[in-house]
Amino acid sequence: MRDRQIRYLYQMESFEEIHRVSEHKLRLAKGEIAFKAVCEDHVFYGESGEMEAVINTISYIRSDDKEERPVMFLWNGGPGSATSALHLECFGPYLMKQDEDGSPVYGLTEDAESILDICDLVYVDAVGVGYSRLLDPEKWDKYYSLDGDGRSNAFAVISWLNRHKRWSSPVYLCGESYGTTRVCRILEELARNPVSGNRMLIGLPIKGVILIGLALSARSDGRTIDEGIELLPAALPSMAATHWYHNLQGTRERDAFVEEAWAFAGEELLPALFAGEHCPSPRVKELADRLAYFTGMESGYFVKTGLKLNDIGDFMSQVAATKGLRVELYDARKTVPLTEMYNAVGHENVPFRIMNGLLAEKLEIETKRLYYTGNINITPGWNFESEAPMEYRKSNIQCLRDGMNRMPDMQVMTASGLYDLCTLMGNTRYLLSHNGLPAKKLKECEYPGGHGVYSSREGKRAFIADVRQMITSRSDLQKSKAPGNTERVTTYEQI
Repeated sequence: MRDRQIRYLYQMESFEEIHRVSEHKLRLAKGEIAFKAVCEDHVFYGESGEMEAVINTISYIRSDDKEERPVMFLWNGGPGSATSALHLECFGPYLMKQDEDGSPVYGLTEDAESILDICDLVYVDAVGVGYSRLLDPEKWDKYYSLDGDGRSNAFAVISWLNRHKRWSSPVYLCGESYGTTRVCRILEELARNPVSGNRMLIGLPIKGVILIGLALSARSDGRTIDEGIELLPAALPSMAATHWYHNLQGTRERDAFVEEAWAFAGEELLPALFAGEHCPSPRVKELADRLAYFTGMESGYFVKTGLKLNDIGDFMSQVAATKGLRVELYDARKTVPLTEMYNAVGHENVPFRIMNGLLAEKLEIETKRLYYTGNINITPGWNFESEAPMEYRKSNIQCLRDGMNRMPDMQVMTASGLYDLCTLMGNTRYLLSHNGLPAKKLKECEYPGGHGVYSSREGKRAFIADVRQMITSRSDLQKSKAPGNTERVTTYEQI
């Protein structure tokens, strides 16, 4: 089945290695800079010399670059998603045009806020998305797995640094959604583990890690903190922010409301959930009323469920139900009619058109390959389990912690969206406070955006400013309140 899927997908293509360089100029607020765009393949070979897979990178390199100039490698998630979101909506240098409500429209605009003036950008598309390809269907399990994906993308980083002679450059890794899992596994490979089968150790120092919309597990068995007792407390801050946005603007201050919900979750809700059926009925009713206050849902729902949230979809369909609307998963500010059970998907894939237009017309790349912004064939067959023996397996957060401990200069910045109901900011708060991460090297940020924190102008402006500060300071991001605690930085502003 996999063989047929892959061969059908690529049957109109003939493989020819891509290497294209084009020259460009970008107008920034501080003046114009010249840069080159490089699209190139990094090929993986089998033991007999046959080509197995290729990872394609699209790089933006300032023309007056120096060997010590910072470089950032970027990945999106899925795991079957290309880097088109970070490419077209976040760092630039060419961004997708949007209408007034933030929906994409065909066309490109220059990004005057691009960080290209201080840092080169390398967009890495994992095997099977973008221009990257699995050339041998028999190698599915080798590349479409937790560890295999980490190894192949780590190799792409090494290959790029070697090809461009950038071993002196401070290296930054940026991942979004499943890309945060990918970055943690890449970090593990680059920090200590071998990238190839010859068991050679790498030990590449990483200067900074940026994790957007964290999709990590807290436990070594891979389970997420979204089950049973823990789902509602972790989801409550995002639910409160969403309720405020749709129903409470002008009646109270948003940030205080979100923090009130978070405090309630820990101080009152969790003890009741721990008590379970032993919690007295009057107390259950009292807490259910408070949950209705924070979420906009019916109090009776929480009485019936025993103060639990059966599914985030229940909240999505209820919080704006009086307006006949259902909020969206990836950005709860956006809505669809309540009669539509799932988010509406238009007949036109605008990012697909724009990325292929950007590459063919703007960057002048000549290839028979199409740039796939997503590949739905990948995720169902993905192996999310580590191949390591059980006693040596690490969770993603353990990989991150070990990397922070091994690399004295490495800083970590996390970015969560207030209106993201997919990767909940409460999960991130919980995760970062339970796994022994070095507090002085960690900056936890929250922005008024969705799954992509850059989905609002205010959120993007604050996010880019924080990234700039991280790259230019190259020092402790912050001082912790107390040993072992991380000071949360709320960089978002009232809208």
